[in-house]
Amino acid sequence: MSTLNVEIPDEMGDDLQTFLEEHPHYLDEGELVRDALRHLMASPNLSEQAREDVRVSREQIDAGDVVSLDELE
Repeated sequence: MSTLNVEIPDEMGDDLQTFLEEHPHYLDEGELVRDALRHLMASPNLSEQAREDVRVSREQIDAGDVVSLDELE
């Protein structure tokens, strides 16, 4: 088994502890994270078109083809 060390903001840590208290079937943070990763990788929530849109958006960002929110107003 591999080890993954993840840093999260303190507030998220508090939210995580609250979630674990409300969902006692998760024994600890690691079990929750493993379950979340399994679900994410097994069934992506985005359609193929949405994933393509994200890919194109990332390419535009990498190319600097962006405007700030202030410029849109």
